Amino acid sequence: MKRKYALLIGVLQIFLMNTLLGFAQEEVSIQSRAAVLMEFDYGKILWSKNPHMKTPPASITKLMTYHLAMDAVEAGKIRLEDRVTISEKAAAERGTSYNLKAGDVVSLKNLMDAMMIVSGNDAAYAIAEYVGGSAESFVEQMNGEAKRLGMKDTTFVNPNGMPTEGTENITTAWDMAILSQYLIDRYGKDLIPITSSWSFIDPERNFIKDNTNMLLKELPKVDGLKTGFTNAAGYCLSSTMKVASQGEGTSDFRLIAVVLGAQNDRQRVADSKKLLEYGALNYSKQGIIKMGDIVETYHWWNMEPLEIGLTVKEDVLVFGPKEGAIKQQEVFMFPGARLPIEKGQQLGEMVLTLYDDSKMYVELVSDRDLKRIPIGLRVLKWWWDFSGFMVTLLEHFVG
Repeated sequence: MKRKYALLIGVLQIFLMNTLLGFAQEEVSIQSRAAVLMEFDYGKILWSKNPHMKTPPASITKLMTYHLAMDAVEAGKIRLEDRVTISEKAAAERGTSYNLKAGDVVSLKNLMDAMMIVSGNDAAYAIAEYVGGSAESFVEQMNGEAKRLGMKDTTFVNPNGMPTEGTENITTAWDMAILSQYLIDRYGKDLIPITSSWSFIDPERNFIKDNTNMLLKELPKVDGLKTGFTNAAGYCLSSTMKVASQGEGTSDFRLIAVVLGAQNDRQRVADSKKLLEYGALNYSKQGIIKMGDIVETYHWWNMEPLEIGLTVKEDVLVFGPKEGAIKQQEVFMFPGARLPIEKGQQLGEMVLTLYDDSKMYVELVSDRDLKRIPIGLRVLKWWWDFSGFMVTLLEHFVG
């Protein structure tokens, strides 16, 4: 009877959790045409609106340009210290500018900073020519990389997101979240210090301009990533924020918000802030088991003296709603395990069913050695086995 009541309570808890989460999502009302809120480490989508709607990304395109340039730097093909000669095509790019002139010689590092902080279209085009040999060749690389990353609804026609002869780059909020996650994971230590800068100053060129991302001042914990605007795209922003641990047993986590198609800068900032604050308020990265904690005890041969504790090799962290992150927890022992047992040897696993029905598998290991078995226990085990065999044999002949 108790089990039935426990099951009923569990079902009600899950129902209430899902209902509350549904209400929480409805409470986040944004005006942008499309949006995605993603947790960085696990790539979980926490909130979305028209996530697969195809739309121009405008200058958020430059995230891919940054990626391919940094990829070439890591491969040793180019260096950030390289001096780049600006072509007439790069200098002629319209829109937000680094004020480049044909024939100027500028470091690749400055071009990258100008592209990411002040959204210089001329800088992005110059980078594409330098990395790809030509802008056309670079765009081919962009599309190939988008395909490799799983950005299924993305097509690039240029490296900076400006309309080109009646066409524009096309993407989705979902695809841009994928790209943003990848960039932070791979280049975060280089990228975040750039995109968190409030302004870009180049004394050599007598150039100073504020970061186009006004969310940096609206929400101080935000440290990136990239803005965008064209008439067709509207106002766009891919932003990210690190959420500090929220007490004992929790850990820091990072959020990524992508909004596309806002009507103005104020709206994209407000929508992005709502999404990031929603994620920080409703979710956490929780420590559920500490290294060395005993998850379950197991008695070898069902004998009390032969006790082994099942533990974990490292702290187990789970990301999810602050309440109800785990729906179910099950422990399984491997049937093939045999004596002797060494400390740290895997003996089974714990399967966690999370709030979104995804599974998490955790190795369970022995907390001690179990090598020397007292002779008395061995004799007793032998006697049990022999007695069981004789009973089975007797039942076979008699019955």
